[in-house]
Amino acid sequence: MTAANGPARFRTWILAAAICATVVAASAAGVRTIGETPSDGARNGATTPPAQSIEPPPLALPEASWKLSWSDEFNGRGRPAKWTALSGTSWSNRKALHYYSPANAVQDGSGRLVISGLRTRAADRPACWYGPCDYSSARLETRKTFDQAYGRFTARIKLPLGKGLWPAFWLKRSDAGRSGSTTYGEIDIMENRGHETHLVRAYTHSKGRKGGGQITLPERLDAGFHVYGVDWTPQSITWWVDGKPYAQYPRYPGWPFDEPFYLILNLQVGGSWVGNPTTTTRFPARMVVDWVRVYRQR
Repeated sequence: MTAANGPARFRTWILAAAICATVVAASAAGVRTIGETPSDGARNGATTPPAQSIEPPPLALPEASWKLSWSDEFNGRGRPAKWTALSGTSWSNRKALHYYSPANAVQDGSGRLVISGLRTRAADRPACWYGPCDYSSARLETRKTFDQAYGRFTARIKLPLGKGLWPAFWLKRSDAGRSGSTTYGEIDIMENRGHETHLVRAYTHSKGRKGGGQITLPERLDAGFHVYGVDWTPQSITWWVDGKPYAQYPRYPGWPFDEPFYLILNLQVGGSWVGNPTTTTRFPARMVVDWVRVYRQR
């Protein structure tokens, strides 16, 4: 199996968190400043000279030579051995409507992993925060089998679309404390709100900080496979789709992205960030993963 070729052109936005809370937007031509936190003088009514336009070179992937360190091609049947499938509702986020079941993530025998979001009708459904869970889905992790600090993390995925769906491919620091702690670190390689049919989002989360960006593709995300990746070095984190970089987050003093992280694949149903499914949301909703590959720098 080979990666799909990237689209010929992208319409791109960056939302990259800088140390001074500078907000930037990116296009194929480069990066320009569009807003920044006012100085103390400006807050007190003092006048300041207008900000100068900044046009650095177009965003590029870090120069590196990569060597494969871990992969899963999903060439078997049944549950994938390199991942741990979670169960229950403890890991659901922001008032999700589903529970996680290992049975919802299986290899199809044709070299692909299928994570399914399903409507549930059985009388013995687990309890969600609102009552018996109306949906089931799956979350897979490599916390017990693999983690790595720095490298290229990439997967070839075909996404489901529809209101209330939240597919994601992301990394979490292996020794992370609770969200908001000084040790918490999260790198979202790809996430999508299912009603945003062409929009890919990718962010980092750490104590008091958020960085990353988003990109709009010319075709619907459920029309075919795309390769979603991040190049993570000691100097920066750079996101790309089909080899095209669209956002970068530079190192800052004290950043938590210098320890091993493990991989997560999951599909959430419902919640405050994505909204709840409607009558137009199709189930089963299937997130299909062709492969996951991790590289380290030679």
